[in-house]
Formats: sequence, structure tokens, C-alpha cells
Amino acid sequence: MQTTKTVKVNFSGWHGNRLDGRLELPADNIKAYAIICNCFTCTKDTITTYRISKALAQHGYATLRFDFSGLGDSEGVFSQTSFSSNVYEVVAAAGFLKQSYQAPSLLIGHSLGGTATLVAAMQANEVMADVSAISTIASPSQPDHILHHFGDALALLEQGIASSINVAGQQYEIEPPFIKDLITYDMNTLLSSLNKPVLIFNIKNDELVGESNAVELDQWIEGDSKIITLENTNHLLSARPDTELVAKEIINWYEKIN
Repeated sequence: MQTTKTVKVNFSGWHGNRLDGRLELPADNIKAYAIICNCFTCTKDTITTYRISKALAQHGYATLRFDFSGLGDSEGVFSQTSFSSNVYEVVAAAGFLKQSYQAPSLLIGHSLGGTATLVAAMQANEVMADVSAISTIASPSQPDHILHHFGDALALLEQGIASSINVAGQQYEIEPPFIKDLITYDMNTLLSSLNKPVLIFNIKNDELVGESNAVELDQWIEGDSKIITLENTNHLLSARPDTELVAKEIINWYEKIN
């Protein structure tokens, strides 16, 4: 494995917010550039995103992880963001890499971040044209799956009343437009136009994203897709060997199809 270095980067995201990122670079012999996106309300330093980006870099894949607007060290107000803003910022991250380093050919996303990368990969622009592969990790097939986090707040939001939700012990303010944006996405229809290979990781007995989500993604994606089921782990892949396994499987799959 190669030694790596971490480079602090920033680029413009939704409404011009400065997004904070880290580019994990192999010491030499960069095989390709990748982007990895974190789960709902998570940051670039959540163990899943952090460890996988490090592992990919050790095997020659320069990998960018970043905070979406309103999270971590990025600018912006979380209540003013949306699933659409996440998609926009995945594309912005790819544009930053293309302009400053090299266009990414691999997109990876954990949980809702994976759903966002799928939508981003379908954007009709020259940045996304370089993406040749996508991998999702415990990702919901529909973005509105995350509404299970919302509890009693959902009824208020559906009435146009701002509310807050609790995720992993932290409160997040939510505005009604967030819900309206979320439910506009029909992934069944959208993915019928995604003609790129996708590697789908399913986590058996995942407490947050059930197995049916991986099955639906596999059925809906127009291009070649493959499901790998991980056992004896959790949604965050908390044990280091689990993230190392995922990184290894992504690399083996990517190198076979490229």
C-alpha cells in the first residue's frame, strides 16, 4: 500500500457557500480520482467516509470527501439545504476536481449520499461525462426514505410549519421546502436513464436502510449493477475491517470494468 497525504481544499457549493473538503492523495502513481459523499447529517469526518477515503488513497485512488452546505466546516445553514442542494454539490465537487486536478471517474456515496451520487451521475454536463462508475453503500432507493427520522415533525412540515428533528442526539432545524423537494424525486423513473455501472452495498439487518432498497436500486438502474451484501456490521460500518473490505471490493470491481 502507498503512503498518503491529506490536502485541505475548498470550493463553491449551493448558493456560493464555501465547502470544506479533504483530498486524500496517494504518494505517487495516482490511478484515478474519486469522490465519496457522506450520509444524511453526517460530515466528511464520519468514520465511514473518512476510513474509506483513506483506504482508497492507500491503493492509488485520490479521493475527495467534503461537507455539504450547513454541515461540518462548510458554510451555509442546514435548514436552507435540500436533497437537490446535495446533488448540486456532488457535481460542484466533480467540477472542482476537473479544474484543479483531474476529473473524477468514480463516485461513491454512503446512505443518502449514495442516492445523491446516483442523481448527480445522470446530470447532462461535461463534468459528469467522465464518471464511469458509481458505488452506493447502504443507500435508500428513494430519498424520502429519510423521513423516518422526522417523527412528529413531519406532520408540522407537511402543514408548512418549520420544525426540528433529532438525529443521533443532535437537533437539526428543517424548513417545509425540504420536504417538498425530497418528494419530487422518483428514482424508479430517473434510474431508468442511468446507463453506467453501479456497485450496490447492502448491509444485512441494517437498522436504518432495509435490504429492499438495494434490490430496488438493482432493478431500476439501466446499466450493469451488482449487489454485495455485508454481514455482521452496522449502518456506519463501525469496525475498521468493514470499511477496508468495502474499499477493496470497490477497487476490484472498478478495475475490472475499466
